[in-house]
Amino acid sequence: MALVAGALAALAMPPLYWLPLAIVGIVAYVWLWQAAPTPLSAFWRGLAWGTGHFAVGSYWILEAFYVPPADFALLGPPIVAGLAVLLGFFPGLVAWAARRIIDRWPSLGGRYSRLVVLAIAWTVAEWLRGHLFTGYSWNPLAHVWAFATPLLQGAALFGVYGLGMLTFLVLAAPTAGWRASIAALVAVGLAGWAGQSAMAAIENGNGPWIRIVQPNVPQAQKYRPETRARQLAKLVEMSRRPGFDRLAAVVWPETALPEIIEPGSAALAIMAQAVPPGGLLLTGAARATAAGPADGVWNSLLVIDGAGAIAAHYDKVHLVPLGEYIPFHKQLAPVSGMIGRGSFEVGEGRVTLVPSNGLPSFSPVICYEVIFPAAVTGPGERPQWLLNITNDAWFGTSSGPYQHLTSARLRTIEEGLPMIRAANTGVSAVIDAYGRVLASLDMQQEGIIDHRLPAARVATPFARWGDWTLLVLVAFLGVTLIGTRLWKSRQPP
Repeated sequence: MALVAGALAALAMPPLYWLPLAIVGIVAYVWLWQAAPTPLSAFWRGLAWGTGHFAVGSYWILEAFYVPPADFALLGPPIVAGLAVLLGFFPGLVAWAARRIIDRWPSLGGRYSRLVVLAIAWTVAEWLRGHLFTGYSWNPLAHVWAFATPLLQGAALFGVYGLGMLTFLVLAAPTAGWRASIAALVAVGLAGWAGQSAMAAIENGNGPWIRIVQPNVPQAQKYRPETRARQLAKLVEMSRRPGFDRLAAVVWPETALPEIIEPGSAALAIMAQAVPPGGLLLTGAARATAAGPADGVWNSLLVIDGAGAIAAHYDKVHLVPLGEYIPFHKQLAPVSGMIGRGSFEVGEGRVTLVPSNGLPSFSPVICYEVIFPAAVTGPGERPQWLLNITNDAWFGTSSGPYQHLTSARLRTIEEGLPMIRAANTGVSAVIDAYGRVLASLDMQQEGIIDHRLPAARVATPFARWGDWTLLVLVAFLGVTLIGTRLWKSRQPP
């Protein structure tokens, strides 16, 4: 029952948004937890729920194993199943910890207070999942509201984890009776009204024009030597389509070129043709130093000027384990050489880039990095926008790219910054500082998006203080819960 309930809850995530199944899944989770005879039994039920949830929510990873030449296709199912079990540990931990707390303090076992205990434990577990062992902050519970942008605006206050805690309370409310259910409906209505009120009207503004290029190159063809020249020519042609002269920047996706770029690369002279007059080309590329690939290769964002020079760069900091690097690959070179195609080097840190042509300052975020709250901007002066480049072609037309886009939208709400997002095969998008998608190109579409850069908002509470706002919310609920139970315990019979 737990396995099925967890799987059903995953169907409320993008792109389906079957919200009633999230209610069914969370209500079943609470009932199964409540009926467990021991904390250990509660853990196993939570683990089963989480395994079903993450198996359905992360099935799209399988797609990458079947991209030709598909050398490791047979490893796909056991690895994805193993990941689901590993991630299922976190809902299991929630069930175990909440049960231990209530066994220790039975006064917290009332129908309302137990939900608060579970919600706090759920939030701590989601935070840990996003941080332990490099983290995997995929499909946090708050993403079930992504179909209604006003309901996401709470992330500007408490981040996606804080919004997830409130979401848990709403979805689990039926387990506390009809009064709690009505209160949950009222809370959702008020949150939607407040979110809509907080969202400013969209204005065209006078931001610089930016062109996103989505070449739609199938992953199976991307690294064939005979297609390299054709791919570069296509990117340049798309970049120079009508309207080119008014652009401040052209944006290509992650690793847009199927080759390593280093100072003096012949490709740079051709790439310079895609630089608008007085503008810049912002492109993803595998980067090497002048010493060549033997000195290391980075997954990077390059800023190319009109002379074909690399004016600035950012090297990806948060690499995908086993996807972009083999842990301890330098110490275990013979082994890593057998099980992978090599590893990228880790970048030095987040940066805020200040272009020389007057384009507003921005923080680059490469692919997977966009799923991590409070980790998308560089230190120092606040940027004016976020640039997310990605290559989701690995995952076909699965749910993965749409879930990835939802993470990107949450980062704009949390930071109060607009985002330009360039993907190889979709979803490319222009997202404003409230998480609204102003323009987009869907999966497996070739095309360009010309759009003015949306304006930034005043820094949100979450942008200013990060997870401290989440801690304040957790502390408030915890103190309120304990204070209420103490007050009730002192009342005469």
